[in-house]
Amino acid sequence: MSPLQPTFHSPSATAVRWLWILGVSSLVFGGRIREVALHAGGAPYLDQWRIEGQQILLPWLQGKLSLTSFFAPHHEHVPAWTRFIAWAQAAGFNRWDPQLQATFNAAFYAGLSGLLAGWLRRSLPLGVALPLTLLVVALGILPFGWENSTWGFQSHVPIAMGLVFLHIAGTFSRPAYSSVWWGAQAAGFAGLFTLGSMWAGPAAVAATLLWTGGGDKRRWVVPALIAVGGLVLLLAVRAQQPPGVAISAAANSPHIFLAAFLLQLGWPAEWPGACVLLHLPAFLIALRLRRRTAAEPIDKIVVALALWAAAQAAAFAFARGGGYIGFVSRYGDFLSLGVLANGVALGRLLTCDRTWRPALGLLTLAWLGAVIYGLNWISTRGHTEYFHTHSAEWTDVRQKSVRQYLLNKDRGALSSEPVRNLLYPDPAAVASVLDQPGLSALLPIELRPDSRPARGDSVSAAAQRVRAHWKAIGIGGSFLFALGILGAIRAPRSSALAPMTLEGSEPGRAPLFISITFGAGSLLFLWPYPLEFRAEKRWAAMLTPPGTIADLSFRIITETNYPKDNLTGGAALWPENLRNTFNGTHIDGPAFSGTAQSSRFLIQTPWLVIPYAGFPASAGNALGLEIVDAKGNTRAVLNCPGPNPAIIGFWAVDVRAYQGQSARMVFTDGRTDAEGWIAAGSPQPAAGPEVAAELTRQWVFEPTRSGHDSLGVVALAALTFGFATAFHNRRRRS
Repeated sequence: MSPLQPTFHSPSATAVRWLWILGVSSLVFGGRIREVALHAGGAPYLDQWRIEGQQILLPWLQGKLSLTSFFAPHHEHVPAWTRFIAWAQAAGFNRWDPQLQATFNAAFYAGLSGLLAGWLRRSLPLGVALPLTLLVVALGILPFGWENSTWGFQSHVPIAMGLVFLHIAGTFSRPAYSSVWWGAQAAGFAGLFTLGSMWAGPAAVAATLLWTGGGDKRRWVVPALIAVGGLVLLLAVRAQQPPGVAISAAANSPHIFLAAFLLQLGWPAEWPGACVLLHLPAFLIALRLRRRTAAEPIDKIVVALALWAAAQAAAFAFARGGGYIGFVSRYGDFLSLGVLANGVALGRLLTCDRTWRPALGLLTLAWLGAVIYGLNWISTRGHTEYFHTHSAEWTDVRQKSVRQYLLNKDRGALSSEPVRNLLYPDPAAVASVLDQPGLSALLPIELRPDSRPARGDSVSAAAQRVRAHWKAIGIGGSFLFALGILGAIRAPRSSALAPMTLEGSEPGRAPLFISITFGAGSLLFLWPYPLEFRAEKRWAAMLTPPGTIADLSFRIITETNYPKDNLTGGAALWPENLRNTFNGTHIDGPAFSGTAQSSRFLIQTPWLVIPYAGFPASAGNALGLEIVDAKGNTRAVLNCPGPNPAIIGFWAVDVRAYQGQSARMVFTDGRTDAEGWIAAGSPQPAAGPEVAAELTRQWVFEPTRSGHDSLGVVALAALTFGFATAFHNRRRRS
């Protein structure tokens, strides 16, 4: 039976199913509007001023809006549905209210969560469907995606997720060319007008069909054509971007892309190699589906969803890896579909033969531990904690700047650096929107300086009342969901799904694992020290190699209230093992100012290489090497030219004219702001400046070492599975 087709037909069973769905939807809606109520503001910001304000609302108010306006490119995306929703709210409710938008977005998420919960309830036994539905609730409520919850512009995220699920589930669960199947293809096509990477949805469907032996073109050719069309659209949109803009944040080297990709693939856990653990369930299911045309639709859906999520991780890594390697809140909701797909895969694997259940039980515990730990961290710490701490302040800055400009039309209210960072970098663009007659009447009343009532205020007020009752909505959802669970327990049903098997006798299985091992192992050599996985060993090889001038002591030589010999570890670097390799002026914080110097040492080589950190190339600061005579008098001073390094730099000092003489290092910290410190490691004798250049090149790879370490985990895991499969096959043959 299809996982999208109803299993129950009696009214009571239908009521139970709807209690389950409505309970989940209400819980997620309550959680999302809580985030809106606590942390969203009334002023549009960032891309809204251009994508919604300039491109849609201004032409609409001027009577010039055309259909093509909705399909204008935005970076690599064509956010047509986002524009349509903004216009519909302005035309229907007379509102351009970000909090109203965010409330609608919460309803979209609630609908998506109910859709997923209903699919799980129809497709799986209660014992498996219930914990997975709780996972859906957690992924919907937790604030790791605070950008998508509080920024009205992000309506395309839940829409894209819903469209890709409908496309994947409908394609696999219904006969080719049936009306519902065509509806699923329409959903895949509609998804292309949300984000540029959404061509990966139909591509994942086509790939899964071909992998499972679906050679019938009737099933895969239409998704493949949609995928090709989406890819062509993406390339065409990127080609229209101004030079440099489209690739300004793109990963510009293989090791950066791999580090970003493997990290995103392991969402929500940041551990190196988490991608292996978190995607192993779907990978095992995929292995079982090779050339199995008659496999259960739910298994094909799981593989396609996991593949789509992996493609999104790759897209985020490529498009943003050059600017930041880490989790971004607006991408988390997309990656959460991959977590859910792997959770469903785990549920399917647990139905296999009992001989595999101890191993699968350990996998389940490890998988749950990684997911729970990761979700807790990204929902309570890091960027989420920072946003929650500052959201009220940022909202106030935005609202005051807009209100002030509407009051006196002074662009100075929009031009200060804090306002440009929090509202929009181009004050002229904001002013052009706010200057349009009739536009201010669309804004929330708290932004209008005269506070004059306008048509549509009642809609904003009604949405505010709904948000104020988030707790009651959540409690009501819990009650409905509990009733749905009780009803499901009282009316159990047997699953029509065939149990999963994990036999590993296919002849190509072991070579596949060996190939993965070889591929991942080869990629390790993109990094310096490819076989060294201990950070301390790598840092020692770069910062304190053999021959480094050791046993230097540092003292403060100006008046100070700080201990005069307490400079070890005085660098704002992390982790502590790295920090303690340096001496510096970041003593219990950056407030110190004064001068410090090292003990003397003998120059014996033509060049010295000095690792350094902080801000020596800033006004009032200097990192110097003083050449001194036998009495300690200064004969010459060589100053570090900088630049201020992002983490650590390596200064090549030409001391050919001073070989055989004594020298000492000097820190001059004359700044008292938050970025005023200086730090340096011990000098390294060198034959030429190329040593510093090579160390600089090697150090550039350190921020991406998580990718190297993850590849090591991938190689080790694949090697282990390869040997286990070969051993299993040998036993079966004997």
